[in-house]
Amino acid sequence: MEFELGMAVVAGLAATAVMTAVLYMGFMMGMRMDMPMMLGTMFLPKGVAAWFLGLMIHFMMGAAFFVVYAALFNALDLKSSLAGWGALFGLAHGVAAGMAMGMMGAMHPRLAPAGGGPATDTLPAPGLFGIHVSAMAPVAILALHVIFGAVGGAVYGA
Repeated sequence: MEFELGMAVVAGLAATAVMTAVLYMGFMMGMRMDMPMMLGTMFLPKGVAAWFLGLMIHFMMGAAFFVVYAALFNALDLKSSLAGWGALFGLAHGVAAGMAMGMMGAMHPRLAPAGGGPATDTLPAPGLFGIHVSAMAPVAILALHVIFGAVGGAVYGA
């Protein structure tokens, strides 16, 4: 398949929308993993403005990451089963993201140690694979990224 930047961005935005919807389904079931809030509070105090900024960052990152997926589809000369290949790339992406979450506490100005902190604008550090968020967080992180890759691959291949 020939690389198409515009379609890769559209696929990344669609995949991020589905991934975010599933993320918030988990949030409503008690898994308090809120990636837009975590991203937004890197720049703003906890609140609606931070959440909205984080959501914009989350969607921009989704579009950018899927451009990389699409470039890999092109570089590996993949022309079919892009949803499956996207899911596989998503699994690798999820492993990398889970490991990066372990470093968030060192990089993020508003993350407190596990269990929270005294200030009201801090969030708990997620830990490696988000293990401080929930016992199911590692599975959720991997599943969300597999969903991201599958949806993006399906949209890009359509």
